[in-house]
Amino acid sequence: MTTVRLPPPSGHTELKPSATYDVATLSDKRAQTLNRLLKEGHDSAALLREPKLILHSHLPHLLGSAYALGASCDLLQKCYDNEVSSLVNIEEGFIRGDRISKKTWRDFLAQKPCVAWYTVAYVDFFSEEIKEKNDDWKSVLNEYLYATGEPIINGYTGGLGHPFIHLAYAYEFQSKEVAAQALSLGCTEYFDLHGLIDHPPPDNSTYKTQSFADVIERVRKDTRLDGLLTVPGITNFGPILQHHFQTVVEHWNAWEVVDPVQQFEQLSDVSLLLAISDGDADKSFDFYNVHLLTICHALRVIWQEFPAERRVALLRQYALFAILIYIAQLRPSFGMEGIEAVKTDGRDWNWVVETALAHRWVLDSHFFKVVRAPKVLAETYGEKDDFYLKAAIKFLTEFRGWEGFGLGVEGFLPSRDGYRPE
Repeated sequence: MTTVRLPPPSGHTELKPSATYDVATLSDKRAQTLNRLLKEGHDSAALLREPKLILHSHLPHLLGSAYALGASCDLLQKCYDNEVSSLVNIEEGFIRGDRISKKTWRDFLAQKPCVAWYTVAYVDFFSEEIKEKNDDWKSVLNEYLYATGEPIINGYTGGLGHPFIHLAYAYEFQSKEVAAQALSLGCTEYFDLHGLIDHPPPDNSTYKTQSFADVIERVRKDTRLDGLLTVPGITNFGPILQHHFQTVVEHWNAWEVVDPVQQFEQLSDVSLLLAISDGDADKSFDFYNVHLLTICHALRVIWQEFPAERRVALLRQYALFAILIYIAQLRPSFGMEGIEAVKTDGRDWNWVVETALAHRWVLDSHFFKVVRAPKVLAETYGEKDDFYLKAAIKFLTEFRGWEGFGLGVEGFLPSRDGYRPE
């Protein structure tokens, strides 16, 4: 049996509701600024951006994370101005009007790339649905996320999990605008492999384990995958599924979920190891593996919002996506050692927050999300001998930009063409 060392489990048998900020009703200036910027972004910027509407808006993630860490009004405005400059205005030729309705909203799911042009129409539709329900955005989410025998929530890891991340920020900041956006992203980014969740295939596993860390370690050592890929990147999903679909499903089926709460904690710790333990000051951190951590953070925020009977499917969907990402990123080594070696030297979470807010990468779309994730995990599961704190310190002191893009997407190479601080 393969064993991977993880920090000690907390022993939690249930998770407390995550903290929320109702920025529409809070009267302090920071909350009012955040609420105004979220609304301005909603009214002006599309959720999908160039090239070819493949990339996504991270506006609520950036602003929400900055706010939660204590960003000033001025910093919130700077984050907004920088992020919105890379987005596409909603008037730039997108399909609008009544093309999306109660009868047709599922007709365009998975019809890429044409569905991308409906991104604004979907936002229009779901915003109107919320308005008709007297702004009861939670009831609209529940209606559409779980509708039919193939609910769109089963495809929310599409688009690198941004639908889940958007959904979390809707709940965390009680935002009807971000809720409508989360539903729109769920439709345009609907994960192609949702059918594995909707209608589970026959079990083809050759082993069984309740440890997702063991699954990932077995994937790392699986010689059938040797030589398949030469560079990392999201475009590797194609050859993986073409040549090793059954291998992926075999490892995925091996993971048995018997205790969703405890196994979600384990998933969170594994995601942190994959995101941060292998990074260093020379090559920095893998962009796609980091998404595994930020998605886990999103799932933590919305855990209590999910019906208990759907949580196993939620974890299974995440696990499938994580296996694919791990293979696509060339199956890097991971382990506790890279984080345990970090010296705290008197640095605490106050140092983490202060350092993050003054960091040269504050305007990067993902930077604050990665700082927040281990902090939220520590608040959820306890410090675990400073495991989460050391991870945050390692990230802050060694981050030099994102890597792991390989050849990029449609000529866009984020490490070359994306944000770089002056």
